[in-house]
Amino acid sequence: MKLTVVGCAPAYTSQPGQSSSCYLVEHGSTSILLDLGQGSFSELWRHLSPARVAAIVISHMHADHNVDLIPLRHWVRYKNRGYGPALFGPSELRARFAAFQADPEFLSDLAGEALRPRSMLIGDLRVEAGRVTHIPDSFAFRVTPADGKGPGLVYSGDCGVADDLLPLLRPSDTLLCEAGWGLKREEAGIHLTAAEAGTVAKQGAAGRLILTHIHDGTDRAAVLEAATSEFGAGSDLAEPGMTVDIR
Repeated sequence: MKLTVVGCAPAYTSQPGQSSSCYLVEHGSTSILLDLGQGSFSELWRHLSPARVAAIVISHMHADHNVDLIPLRHWVRYKNRGYGPALFGPSELRARFAAFQADPEFLSDLAGEALRPRSMLIGDLRVEAGRVTHIPDSFAFRVTPADGKGPGLVYSGDCGVADDLLPLLRPSDTLLCEAGWGLKREEAGIHLTAAEAGTVAKQGAAGRLILTHIHDGTDRAAVLEAATSEFGAGSDLAEPGMTVDIR
């Protein structure tokens, strides 16, 4: 499998060229997106056409993880003759976008269904969804080849309790984990610190830890050091355009 970081910024950023959460996973003939935050639809074109995306899986209802469903839907309907990826997300996702856009059929061009804790096949990939503590109906995901063999990718979404990720983690997995609080927790149950991300990666015997969703103004070097002190070697910071082979 191949992971490409399309966007890894948090809810806002002053850094040009940084889009919010969006991660491309490819294996065999299948490409999927984990989240589609602001700015990520246009950034996606650097890597592949949305016409090649089989499915989009949305972790939760915060806009920095899903708002670019709006330009995607416009492209699908008005440029791509109504053909678009399947959409899997929280149970209120379609209704919220319908209300926001004053169009009850706004996302009707995108097939798919509401998420629940389960494993599902999407072409050459298998996606396992598990609930995490953040806002209601929030999910993390484990992505593997369809046969389930080999290490996987675990994506935390936004997660405020690190232990929520342990049921998804397997030895040698790559953990793509938010560290929104950076070095110091500011509020319980919303985001993780870098040290918490490092600790859960170690507890789950992950093979690699990639920190993402780090807030503006955070000392990124210190964040990486804090995670590495808990997890050890194999820690990285997500950057736009970063690619990772998972094998």
